[in-house]
Amino acid sequence: MTLLSVNINKIALLRNSRGTGTPDLVQGAQLAIAGGAQGITVHPREDQRHITLDDVIAVADLPEIKSGQVEFNVEGDMREDLFNMVRVLKPTQFTVVPVMAGEVTSSRGWRAYDDHDHLEYWAAEMREVGIRTAVFVDPEPTSVELAAACTIEAVEIYTGDYAAAFERGDHAAALDAIERTANTARALSLRLNGGHDLTVDNLGPLCARVQFDEFSIGHHIASDALFRGFSGAVADFKSAVPEGV
Repeated sequence: MTLLSVNINKIALLRNSRGTGTPDLVQGAQLAIAGGAQGITVHPREDQRHITLDDVIAVADLPEIKSGQVEFNVEGDMREDLFNMVRVLKPTQFTVVPVMAGEVTSSRGWRAYDDHDHLEYWAAEMREVGIRTAVFVDPEPTSVELAAACTIEAVEIYTGDYAAAFERGDHAAALDAIERTANTARALSLRLNGGHDLTVDNLGPLCARVQFDEFSIGHHIASDALFRGFSGAVADFKSAVPEGV
């Protein structure tokens, strides 16, 4: 079975644009769980553009997460404040995501020039308190091999290139690359996760080729939810506005 972990960053991004606490992030996580999500994902960036460290604490306190019924996946770079927090909160999984200055969203996986010694230390410290360490990797076997050498437990394959190729109708090569990368991960006995720009439409061909353990999906769930409910919300507000004389 493949788990669906819902990334709720976009709810926090909308909330932060006003600073009023609306929409409520924890309520969003609860709705995701009610909809069948088997995991919740957050990515607290250093600039706190969406998820904050306080948000991580609040989500970790959800009964379904505290009981282990729903997995909790925290994504991020290997910075000290995040290290100290996750060691205390003990989420199910921490996904190490390389960060580039000025990036809008995560766009690359683990590479040869990244800090392998720090990753190995991080993974050992996480393992000591029962946290699974995953690493965001490019859809290339070499990226998996580099990460695996640091004694991690899982990889998350970046699916953004595949998603872009799918939109162009030219995704065969991208699927081949993901399959090769997945085979490498399986050969190294790693848990296999995937994420970035996955949609209802492009999941089918991907799942037909590769058996994933977990998908982390957020942006397109938020986009679909917006348009599925937008006209109904407008109608509700229209009914609340006096018709006039």
